[in-house]
Amino acid sequence: MKNINVMDYDKKMKDMLVLSGRELGYQIRTKMNLDKVDMDDKKYKIIFPKNIISISTSFFLALFGESVRKCGNKEEFLNKYNFDCNQNMMLNINDGIIDALNNVDGLS
Repeated sequence: MKNINVMDYDKKMKDMLVLSGRELGYQIRTKMNLDKVDMDDKKYKIIFPKNIISISTSFFLALFGESVRKCGNKEEFLNKYNFDCNQNMMLNINDGIIDALNNVDGLS
């Protein structure tokens, strides 16, 4: 399993408590090259900074919405992408996965 530390893609996260906004999510998705990563057969541990207490739906969908849809279901997505984060963030992630699978845009 390969580790991906989200902090490596945006240093200003060290001062944030909540990750929000589609623009930031898209920027990090591009920097992480997730369109390419989604297509390989490797597994990844996504590490969020410990200071982050929550992520918004718009951020999650911009960052991982396409990845969830490519995987086709929650189990496959979580098999490929394992998250190292607090329990509250994992609840946000689970909600985001459901929204992505239901094609909820959440980006407005």
